[in-house]
Amino acid sequence: MFQKLKIKENLEIFFLFLFFILCDTATQIFLKKGATNLGEIPLDEVSHIFLYVLNILTNVNIMTGIAFVLIAFFSWLAILSKVDLSKAQLMNSLVYVTVPLASIFFLGETIHMTQMFGILLISLGALIASA
Repeated sequence: MFQKLKIKENLEIFFLFLFFILCDTATQIFLKKGATNLGEIPLDEVSHIFLYVLNILTNVNIMTGIAFVLIAFFSWLAILSKVDLSKAQLMNSLVYVTVPLASIFFLGETIHMTQMFGILLISLGALIASA
């Protein structure tokens, strides 16, 4: 019976991590799309800054990114209630893998071989450290 509870708890933690990583990755993709849409922050006049802030608040990609930030925040709190921070933070590093890969597929960005090597090292490091 205790073994079944342990498996259920581990499965729940796994899906919480997966959900968090997907939400955090989606956050970055949507915020990047929104920021690219908006362009640079105009710092020349205060009225331009206010207009820029208004554009942020009405940008669907930015608002979606903010929604994913909030969802990720609450899933992170759920993770922290179940897992030691030292272990949770190691798994959090997988976002450094998922964001570049998602940026290839959703933003059309390219990744160089050195970046791919870094992604591989991060993946191996997280796997080794969390074992």
